[in-house]
Amino acid sequence: MITDTKKGWAFMKQLNLDIQDKAQQIAGSFAIIPAMISWIRFVGAAAVILIIYRSMSLNLLFWVILISAISDYLDGWVARRLKKTSYPGKVMDFIADKLFISITLLALAFSLGAIDTVVASILAGYHLLLLFLLAAISWSIHIPVVTITTGERLAILASYLLLITAVGRLAYPQKHIFHSLYTPMTIIALLSALTGLLSYLRLLRRMLSRFLE
Repeated sequence: MITDTKKGWAFMKQLNLDIQDKAQQIAGSFAIIPAMISWIRFVGAAAVILIIYRSMSLNLLFWVILISAISDYLDGWVARRLKKTSYPGKVMDFIADKLFISITLLALAFSLGAIDTVVASILAGYHLLLLFLLAAISWSIHIPVVTITTGERLAILASYLLLITAVGRLAYPQKHIFHSLYTPMTIIALLSALTGLLSYLRLLRRMLSRFLE
């Protein structure tokens, strides 16, 4: 019993050190250029709503989604090239992804019928659930917490590809590639979301096992 208590305290001490390390990273310099690229997705989410609400060009909607998807990988690439990677940038990138993907999924499904509403609800629910849970953890310890697993990266990539193929079917109906890719991408996106969820459950189990060992 005493040994278990000591191990538990050791785990909590290490966790506290990790939190302090994150706090120091957050207090450090903020990379402006990668952050501006990440902001493309915040602006893109608003643009998606505006384009659909105003019944504007579907071609414009396609390019807004495509550019927003590219920005997800461009901000990290630029940050690495400039050697300006930072934890605040990682937090912003995560939030931008979750909000843009969730808003666009629901908008395409319920306003344009470009995506099956059940599929869109499941995928948006996955992304919003992770955002809510990590926000709750961050609030409880007063430090922004973002942990991105391999499964989560796959889920984000698959969601973006689904958005592009779905809106591509509407904007460019003559392009058969979008029609042929839509169903496979729907399946892949759902499986990727499941993989992402399982990866976080495995991570949680490892953390609990360290605490209880």
